[in-house]
Amino acid sequence: MSEKKYDLSFLKKVSNEDQAFIIDMLETFRNIAPGIVNKMEIFLNQKKYEALSREAHRFIPGITFLGVKDLERDLIDIEEKAKNLENLESLPEILLRVRKEVESLIQCFTDDFNLRPC
Repeated sequence: MSEKKYDLSFLKKVSNEDQAFIIDMLETFRNIAPGIVNKMEIFLNQKKYEALSREAHRFIPGITFLGVKDLERDLIDIEEKAKNLENLESLPEILLRVRKEVESLIQCFTDDFNLRPC
């Protein structure tokens, strides 16, 4: 298998390696992340850039906990571009990458940790 898309070192450290807590956090991510991405897509389609920036900003800490650097960088990029109204034409492509990464992460977590079905 290729290199993992995530690094749970920080989550393990703050939880004192509490496996039940870690699983709960991964299930929480799986349950809420798609809705966040959907909201971001709606804000982008409605050209509500301030709301898009805020939503990306709120999503970043959860991604940081999971050690997903590429996704974190994309969210910071969305936050900054939407807030500053710069390079807005690049947002659809970045947001599509975010969606694909979130879907991939959910699949990884489900497979790697045998998460129960939603």
